[in-house]
Amino acid sequence: MEDNKKEEMALFRYSLIAPLVAGTYTEGSKAEYYRNIAGKEYVLPDGTTTTFSASTIKKWYIMYGKEKLQALITKERSDIGKSRTLTEEMCLAIDALKEQFPHITGVKIYEKLVENGIVKQSEVSIDSVYRYLRSTNQNQGGMPPKETVAFEYEHANDCWQADSTDGPYINIEGRPVQTYLISFIDDASRLIVHGEFYLSDNEINMQDAFKKAIMTYGLPRRIFTDNGGSYKNSQISYICAQLGIVEIHSTPYYPKGKGKSERSHRTAHQKWMDCTDFSQFHSLEELNESYWEFLNKDYNNRRHSSIGMTPKERYLKDFELIRFVEEGVLEEAFLHRVIRKVSGTACISLYGTVYETEQKYIGKKVSVRYKPEDRSCIYIYDGKTGIRLNTAYPVKKIDNAKRSRRANISYGKMDGGGSDV
Repeated sequence: MEDNKKEEMALFRYSLIAPLVAGTYTEGSKAEYYRNIAGKEYVLPDGTTTTFSASTIKKWYIMYGKEKLQALITKERSDIGKSRTLTEEMCLAIDALKEQFPHITGVKIYEKLVENGIVKQSEVSIDSVYRYLRSTNQNQGGMPPKETVAFEYEHANDCWQADSTDGPYINIEGRPVQTYLISFIDDASRLIVHGEFYLSDNEINMQDAFKKAIMTYGLPRRIFTDNGGSYKNSQISYICAQLGIVEIHSTPYYPKGKGKSERSHRTAHQKWMDCTDFSQFHSLEELNESYWEFLNKDYNNRRHSSIGMTPKERYLKDFELIRFVEEGVLEEAFLHRVIRKVSGTACISLYGTVYETEQKYIGKKVSVRYKPEDRSCIYIYDGKTGIRLNTAYPVKKIDNAKRSRRANISYGKMDGGGSDV
């Protein structure tokens, strides 16, 4: 299995244990959670459908506790995902079971086929049954309903909602430029843990705002966002998996639960945007300073009718429950990840920049991580252990050319003797 496929599978595994990691599960015990998760049918990243035992879920949770996400990137069995041919007799048996029991699950069909001696476990996998059911439109499996956000969470940082909205046009270097507000609001306290205007509503800016919110107000147990590209992508999934955060997305075209975030934007429009002359702003810095002043005076520190106190006061009531993270751990979690093949000249290409690495990596695929806002250097990691191996810097072609010429010049011939340099 390719490295990126393995990482996708690791993220899928994390999604099943995330409530355990973040402490957001509602069952009476972890054992009960394992039992509830086990037996359900899930669609894997490669499109196949399967189930997992309670012991498997428990094993992933224990593994994550030791080495975080890296522990879930394991070597797959060689037969996973392989297509196995069903005989006509097997297909007829499946059709007969579906006709007799319309709501029978794929797991039960497979069990009955084995019990009746129609298939042998050593020759036919359960995935083959699922593929046949899908191909004949008989499959009722798939992911369970997505978790929906409750109307209100009990404690600060139980859940943050995130959303974007169009901001005002401001004049930058003599031309009007559209801005976009990206903000995170704490569900329980209504505190805007961070909001900022950017020139683009994209995943890099969203993650920048997210990191700043965590640095100031600690780790949320969940984040709830929509399905836009800024909020749903592999990089944010890696970040949440590394930090032990549950990632929840609203159902497309039905953003249930995002009311607090949308209301906070509406308040910002009514009490600040709609009564501010934006022609006076000529940079994002000026715009954000004005917005942050509004948050400090008229939002986070003004009494909120729904909670009977200011958002800041409500947040501080739960301060002892807040989880904080060291800056180094946070920086590591927010590094972007890609897989790159090292060229014959020991170089790696990333977004048009060529980086020079060690000769021993020539011809190999390596795990690369980097700061999206600063690609002055990139980091090479061991794909199996997740350990940082070294740092690569952009190639300085002129310096390399000089070094190459020096290796071929014989200064001894110039002065009548001596050795080559």
